[in-house]
Amino acid sequence: MGRVIVGVDPHKLSATIEVLDDRAVVRATGRFGSDKAGYG
Repeated sequence: MGRVIVGVDPHKLSATIEVLDDRAVVRATGRFGSDKAGYG
């Protein structure tokens, strides 16, 4: 895999993260709460 793009969409209660490769194929995604459990 060459270059990747990491996108983050922050909200008050959560953050959504996606990783795309150089062909715009989603390689990873996640949604995390902005509380102590989400940071862990």
